[in-house]
Amino acid sequence: MFELTDQPIDFAALRTRLARPDAGACVVFEGWVRNHHAGKPVSRLEYEAFDELARLEGEAITSEAEQEHPGCTVLCVHRTGSLGIGELAVWIGVVSPHRHAAFLACRQVIEEIKRRLPVWKKEHHSGNLAEWVNCTTESVAGRLAPENYYARQASLPEVGAAGQVRLAEASVLVVGAGGLGCPAALYLATSGVGRLTLADAGKVEVSNLHRQILFTADDVGAAKATVAAARLRAQNPLVKIEAHASDVTPANVRALVTGRTAVLDCTDNFATRFLLHDACRAAGVPLVSAAVYRFEGELNVFAPHQTGCLHCLWAGKPALSLETAANCDGGPVFAPTVGLLGVMQAAETLKLILGLSTPADLTSTRLVNLLDASTQSLERPADPTCPVCSKVVTSSAAEDGSFSLNTLNDSVVLTAEQVVDLGPVQTIALLEPGETLDAASAPANTMAIAMADLGRLREVAAKGPTVLTCRHGLRSVALARLLRAEGRPNIHALAGALSAIRPGR
Repeated sequence: MFELTDQPIDFAALRTRLARPDAGACVVFEGWVRNHHAGKPVSRLEYEAFDELARLEGEAITSEAEQEHPGCTVLCVHRTGSLGIGELAVWIGVVSPHRHAAFLACRQVIEEIKRRLPVWKKEHHSGNLAEWVNCTTESVAGRLAPENYYARQASLPEVGAAGQVRLAEASVLVVGAGGLGCPAALYLATSGVGRLTLADAGKVEVSNLHRQILFTADDVGAAKATVAAARLRAQNPLVKIEAHASDVTPANVRALVTGRTAVLDCTDNFATRFLLHDACRAAGVPLVSAAVYRFEGELNVFAPHQTGCLHCLWAGKPALSLETAANCDGGPVFAPTVGLLGVMQAAETLKLILGLSTPADLTSTRLVNLLDASTQSLERPADPTCPVCSKVVTSSAAEDGSFSLNTLNDSVVLTAEQVVDLGPVQTIALLEPGETLDAASAPANTMAIAMADLGRLREVAAKGPTVLTCRHGLRSVALARLLRAEGRPNIHALAGALSAIRPGR
């Protein structure tokens, strides 16, 4: 709620209007007329507003605060006319079940009122002198000089003042405000990306807190996108942060993606990944994608108009068939892994904006394992029959997504049922140092080979159709792609993790 008045503010009556039986906190801000400004004595103030526009903008500001901090009720009253020293010029009250949300909502309204409300004030000084003052110059953003905020970053020769301008002109969409999206969005915002949109329909849950660093226990139950946006605005008021607290769907993805400098896929499901990938490719927008499972992470940068796309990585596999086999949603995860991959996504996005990306950045899959501190960069092969990025359109897959045996032979990743359909195959369990294979619970005809022993792996694979598997289900896919790129089309990866592989002690 927002009101303009030319009468003295009755703060006691306003608090009574806000009273709620379920409210455990009431946070109040009072802006008084002071007797000085910028080193000059002030005798009184005059406030002037474009009433209709000010009421509309004020209502928008208070409504946004209520939406971004669920459970809060906001009331803001702003004076107009002539005010003496000590009089109330602005009164903001917020009630909420919990104090934390009320504090955040009140602070947001204070800063947005200063920044956006079309109100001007005239300061009267001694000797009948007076001058108009723009209220927005006193906001937090007004007090922050960009040359100071970004000084350490702009001092990099690869960035400089010109690079900082490019960042300020960029528009980035982050889909998923979770373990990946939180650190990615934080570093994009603090680096100075001018417009940043967070899209996530989820609510903050207790199980999120150990890795989703923009949220606190007081945020449980609140909309992720709106809470994250509020935190980022507080972190850097110089950039524009937008919240899209709903799902990305086929109906809205084009509008969300079009015109962006880059899009970050920070989701945990294949349906959205493929949707974003195809929309970005159609719109000519780079996509920075990451996935995490347990201690391992995978990072890809998909540049438009290049081969080696997401469909090449999961050749012949529609999104729905991957959901049950390789979905990260709800799976076990090591918190620093998602933090690191989110930071890597931010870094690759900033490099794209600044023109620092190398050809290898755009054609490689990077793998990280925090359990053994290892990293790998594998060339991302293009599927010559890919219906999305190749000029050759395959007809082996039916329109309904069903597959023939020829399609299975072409697929990199197969389910256990599809492996049976292939006929006799050699299954290889790829072992990291210290891991062992429980042969009794492993698929029939499974051989254990050390992950690093590529020579032995190539030797076995040369003898016939081979299916790779590993404890986490990520590196087997990556190595299958690598061997296929070497000209071994009979290599496949088993979708998902192999529980028969036991971790080292």
